Amino acid sequence: MRKLRSMVWNIRIALVCLTACALIDTASPVLAQTGDTAVVEGADVLTLAGAGALLFAPSLLFDVDSVTCVPCDRSEVPVFDRWAIAPVRPVPAAFSDVLLVGIGVTSWINLANEGRAGRQGIVSSVESVLIAEGISELVKRLVRRKRPVLYTTAGITGAADPKNQQSWPSGHATGAAALAASYWLTRNRISDGGSNDTHAWSLAAGAVAVAALRVVAAKHFPSDVVPGLILGLATAGLVHTIKF
Repeated sequence: MRKLRSMVWNIRIALVCLTACALIDTASPVLAQTGDTAVVEGADVLTLAGAGALLFAPSLLFDVDSVTCVPCDRSEVPVFDRWAIAPVRPVPAAFSDVLLVGIGVTSWINLANEGRAGRQGIVSSVESVLIAEGISELVKRLVRRKRPVLYTTAGITGAADPKNQQSWPSGHATGAAALAASYWLTRNRISDGGSNDTHAWSLAAGAVAVAALRVVAAKHFPSDVVPGLILGLATAGLVHTIKF
């Protein structure tokens, strides 16, 4: 049961990525009339399968123990993170979920209208976010950092939830940065003015906003979201460097 709860976020990621695949399938018949060809090649199938396995493997292979201290000792938290200790705030947490999904879906919709190169960008985006989130999930279970709420009395009710001991790095920040960076790199590749693309800038701002909302929501410390943003950027850059 504990493993099932910890897989819920991964299932949501997989469902969003299926939306990207649906966009590719929807665009393909129209573009095929102009002689456009499929963009998901053998290497992509292997990459997507491996990324999916990386995403789900930590949930299946690693157990995360329940928290043994609530409230935990605040002195264990670095000074620059202590101000973020607070009970969970559901509203900004929900906004971060919606904004993250919005970054992915809007970027994929825009790329779906850019022909074969755009659809290649969607595939690269899906690969980037799956790999980045998979690495994040693995690191979370190895580091086992406690979330801010566990340093308050409000954490008593959530002490048995394994996700409350998987704070570093932030998965939301990782995914948002991977999506925004992948879109930016695709636009730069297929358009001379890609770096000035308004939507690319809005996605970058959205990724930073997702990270900020996770801190405001008391879901993460600042030192959780910054490494998450870096991980997402690095993963997207690596995927695009290897592919293109």
